[in-house]
Amino acid sequence: GFQQKGGDGEGRMLDQLLTMALIEARSCERFKRLSEGLNDDYMKNFYRRFMESEAGHYTLFIELAETYVDKEKVRRRWKQWLEYEADTIKNLEVRGDRIH
Repeated sequence: GFQQKGGDGEGRMLDQLLTMALIEARSCERFKRLSEGLNDDYMKNFYRRFMESEAGHYTLFIELAETYVDKEKVRRRWKQWLEYEADTIKNLEVRGDRIH
């Protein structure tokens, strides 16, 4: 897999934090889209608050990684994660019986 399982503890920790950051970032995007597509103000605000919360979590994990690992190394690895994700999505078979 792409995520480091062996090697040094710093690399594993960085990948774990970036995995969590990516999950939160994508949740943030989903809640944003949900909130923008609703006419009901209560539900729009409901999902917007979730979006804001997820955005805070995403940045928290990045900042936490930068606390323990050199910022440039974090940025390089984050870019690799985003490229890996984009490549994975590009090569996925679209199936009508799946949500994710």
